[in-house]
Amino acid sequence: MNILFIENFKLFKKLTSVKTIGGIETNTNDIIQDLRQKGHKIWVLNRDLQPKWLEKEDIDLIAASTFDPITYFQISKYKKKYKSAAVVIHGHTTVEDLAGNFVPDKPIFNTIFKYWLKLLYGQAHLLITPSEFSKECLIKIQTSLTYPIHVVSNGICIEEFKEIKKYRINFRRFLSQNYNIPEDAIVIINVGLSWKKKGVKTFGEIAEKFPEYYFVWVGPINKNPEIDEVVKLENVIFTGFYDDIREAYYGADLFLNTSWVENQGIPIIEAAICKLPVVARDLSAFDWVAHEHSCYKAQDIDEFVEGIKKIVSNPDFKRKIVENACNDAMELHDFDKIGEKIEKLYNKAIIVKKIWDRKRNK
Repeated sequence: MNILFIENFKLFKKLTSVKTIGGIETNTNDIIQDLRQKGHKIWVLNRDLQPKWLEKEDIDLIAASTFDPITYFQISKYKKKYKSAAVVIHGHTTVEDLAGNFVPDKPIFNTIFKYWLKLLYGQAHLLITPSEFSKECLIKIQTSLTYPIHVVSNGICIEEFKEIKKYRINFRRFLSQNYNIPEDAIVIINVGLSWKKKGVKTFGEIAEKFPEYYFVWVGPINKNPEIDEVVKLENVIFTGFYDDIREAYYGADLFLNTSWVENQGIPIIEAAICKLPVVARDLSAFDWVAHEHSCYKAQDIDEFVEGIKKIVSNPDFKRKIVENACNDAMELHDFDKIGEKIEKLYNKAIIVKKIWDRKRNK
């Protein structure tokens, strides 16, 4: 396949002043790299110069993974230019996920973004989204089913997360040198952009219950009043962007996810692969892990506290959920398997496009 890939992460980073867009950016890069390794020709718009092969060949498929207006107009432009090309959009973004993150959680903004995403995704011949939860969200914005929606995990490149002893040493040294955290302290981490809907306030409320532990949020800081309040606690740290997230996973003792909304939640998968025990809010997107089998799920502060206490005090329970979560993550989220699914769906989109064209021309 000859593929034009559209992503505007540079624009997002400029607007938000962060170094990474997290799982969406990682997934996009993994897909592009995997397709190239499989022999497909990829032109990444705004990143690559127009390739020479395009002088003699045409584009078979246009793929996109961002949701901004520029992405919409770029898809429209190149659909007109390459009329035979199918369009696949990776639907990482939903109204539920946007509200309170990029924009205020207000009815007017939610309505605007509902119609915006409907317009954007309506350009696709096929949509790929990371979970059944996000699929349900995307179905809700449609007045009619105009494109097939397929659920495919974002996945992670498991080989990249193999343990190296220096990971824990480096992270512990970083915490000790920068925040005076004892190297033998119990460290509980969360990973990701610190948006309001990631549960910053909840993170702080849980930390108050464990003054003897250190709660460390690793990831780009999105300044807001909740962070300003939470960082007043002596045992809460926001590190900002951290160069090698593997060091954080292997350097911590427990992973705590307090998000209110997730379309998938890549950090939980990464934590599982790194054999870090997980306590997470009971969200639909986390259905691949089971309560007290591969993680501890919580619905309120008391349950979060109970989960942390049980993992810290019960080595057998900790060992069980860690092993089960790692095995499930490797089975369900190995990008080697995900890449094969993406390739098949790209080919399917080309077939869908041809069927649509035949129907229109009758």
